[in-house]
Amino acid sequence: MQSRLGEFQKRGANVVAIGQGMGSEAARIARMLKLGFACYGDPEHDAYRALGLGRTGLFGLTLAPFLSDPAGSLRNIAQADMRAAANPRSDVFRLGGALVADRTGTIRFLQRSQSTTDLPKTDALLAALDAI
Repeated sequence: MQSRLGEFQKRGANVVAIGQGMGSEAARIARMLKLGFACYGDPEHDAYRALGLGRTGLFGLTLAPFLSDPAGSLRNIAQADMRAAANPRSDVFRLGGALVADRTGTIRFLQRSQSTTDLPKTDALLAALDAI
């Protein structure tokens, strides 16, 4: 996402990331990763529930990702913030997703991750923006 941020900006989009921790924790991770977009915390997981984002189990967190996407699994481990994972507000089983909403707040695209390596494709997000 970061490497193609300019493509979102050219389309007039505001990119926002929502994480599980407090706002200060999201800001720390944004600084650590040198992100050029806003990051907010959702310590009660309200946004996750509102969007119907799921959870995985122990198999889905550990072995299943390695079987389906070994490279993605290794990348996730290398980028993992173990301090954040130890946070009591963090749910390591929580799956993410991505959405595109128009200026009225209507959701035009929503991907609910089915695994820890099932990340939204940047091209799909850009195509959804182009369709608005």
